[in-house]
Amino acid sequence: MLFDDPALQALKKGFDAEKIKKEGIVRATDRGFGFLEVAQDKNSYFIPPQEMKKLMNGDRIVAVITEDKERGKSQAAPESLVDSALKEKFVARVTYINGKLNINPDNPGIKLSYLADDYRKDKSKKLNEGDWVMCSLKKHALKDGHFRVAIVEEITDSSDPTTPWVVSLRALDLPTESPLSTDEFKFLEENFPREDMTNVPFVTIDSEKTEDMDDALYIERNENGFKLFVAIADPTGYIDENSALDEEASKRAFSIYLPGRNIPMLPRELADNLCSLRMNENRPALVGIIDIDNEGNIDTDNVEFKIALVKSHGKLVYNYVSDYIENGDTTNFNPNETIKRVIEDLVAMTKVRDNYRTTKLASFRTRPDYEFVLTEDGALDHIEVNYRRIANQIVEECMIAANVACGSFLAKNLNTGIFNTHAGFIKEELGDVVELLGKFNFTTTEEELSKIEGFCAARRYANSLEKTYLDNMLRKYQEYSQMLINPAPHYALGVETYATWTSPIRKYGDMINHRLIKSVICDQEHPRMPDENTLAVMNLARRTNRMAERGVRDWLYADYLAPDVENKTVFDGELFDVVRGGIRVSLVANGAFIFVPMSLFSSDRDNIDFNSAEGRITFKGEEIFCLGDPIKVRIVSIDKANRSIVGAPAELPEGVPAVNIEEAMLKRREANNRR
Repeated sequence: MLFDDPALQALKKGFDAEKIKKEGIVRATDRGFGFLEVAQDKNSYFIPPQEMKKLMNGDRIVAVITEDKERGKSQAAPESLVDSALKEKFVARVTYINGKLNINPDNPGIKLSYLADDYRKDKSKKLNEGDWVMCSLKKHALKDGHFRVAIVEEITDSSDPTTPWVVSLRALDLPTESPLSTDEFKFLEENFPREDMTNVPFVTIDSEKTEDMDDALYIERNENGFKLFVAIADPTGYIDENSALDEEASKRAFSIYLPGRNIPMLPRELADNLCSLRMNENRPALVGIIDIDNEGNIDTDNVEFKIALVKSHGKLVYNYVSDYIENGDTTNFNPNETIKRVIEDLVAMTKVRDNYRTTKLASFRTRPDYEFVLTEDGALDHIEVNYRRIANQIVEECMIAANVACGSFLAKNLNTGIFNTHAGFIKEELGDVVELLGKFNFTTTEEELSKIEGFCAARRYANSLEKTYLDNMLRKYQEYSQMLINPAPHYALGVETYATWTSPIRKYGDMINHRLIKSVICDQEHPRMPDENTLAVMNLARRTNRMAERGVRDWLYADYLAPDVENKTVFDGELFDVVRGGIRVSLVANGAFIFVPMSLFSSDRDNIDFNSAEGRITFKGEEIFCLGDPIKVRIVSIDKANRSIVGAPAELPEGVPAVNIEEAMLKRREANNRR
């Protein structure tokens, strides 16, 4: 046949070879067309509306690039699908269109509905409008000519008050419950000598509702400084490293802490009972004994660990202890003489260590914690703002000292463990950091900044300034912290090694470090050593857990702040980030982040410049806002489906014309309705 002619096939191959092809990510717009973003050449190529019907926002595709002579721009013609925006399994909501079953993916970038088939094993319960389901993409229009989705499981119905938690967890393939408990947990450590330290007056300091108490403190003062005793709950005394329970803990890697709820890494019988350091109950523990001198230096050469039996002599609550220390208030906390002495010495040690870290190491500005308080049926009731008070500082300084000691101990004895590390400023951007600091009269060099001492000096200087702009900008140039299996510095804390062992109920890496410490002090065969695979699982789990937490927060904020749109509530905020096309603002009253688009910032858009690289906003060349500045805003719209909150400035500097918000929002709604 004609099409089998070898000459024609060779000619066709030649034409294909001459085509310019690019691989990139599809970005859809609300106006029907889209763009192919190609990371390799940092270009965007126009995708016409007709071609976008075959694609989803977020698809990775290969496209043929052609020149549109009429428009004078390059255009992308989709050729093949590399990776769909919708993964193997994804969460969606049920909707019915003209009586036919459809789904809306729970993805802020995908706003279309897709035909679906019900593949659930149990179809006895009818799927209703708004129900949440787990789906898989069976057909993609670019590959199969049309889209088709399979519903494989119902997650929850539309009226379930626990929806934000369940859906956020399922979307990331995270567990929604604690591991199943066995009938009985047996103590395993007959071979480990366990010292009776139940007479030592340890105390726990936690939130009032905390059940999984994993640390208890005691301290002795002497002429050289302090001897700090940190007792940590010991789940490895119940869990064999070759058991199914240990394998499950290794997969989870962390307890998941979400607003108002938590999903323990270990069965609640262990986390909240047998291992929890409850008052007046004997508990197995690993105890670290750390010497701290009067200047705040930790003696890392003489750290002692003991496998012990301990008893908490007091369940103390952060706010009550702080009220007592700061104001002498004994309404909720009136300690006996023994605990009073322990608290006084812990306060003295905390002040010494805090002074040492803020004058010699790195210091950081602290932000308040926002606690989501739920109603009995699981809905959000209100948000409480908790500031870092003296009792919180006590626990923080004790845990830092304990983990510094552990890092040094494991580095010297085994040269392995689970180490928390931070590499300081990004190496390739040190020149920019030097230039930035120079603008604020801080003289340094790239060589100095590449060392812990230089990094800490820069951070201290930024924190000493009245405005937070430099502090916020330096964070943009910092590396992310990561976990490693070999010792490495932690620049952000200003120490050579840092290994956490203080939360083994909540972190699998801390369980690993417990086993390693025990093997050293008992001179026994080392347990299974951590490897790169263990590390990869933990780093991934930490990242996905944070995504789940952020997902639930965004969901709850969207519901919680909805009445403020109609009420036109004005919030005090802080300029958190300057991005392309707008700014992100954190609200002081509740911690929510809202986006203020450029279109709602000022009516004079020609003279407004949003400089994301420098974290500044200028009007006619003059700075009007920069990172960290206070800014008053109001919320103008909330998209609950995508959990996005849009705001506008409530006040602008003199001379900067404001947008008529009501008119602007009416135009946006009309444009959306037309689309």
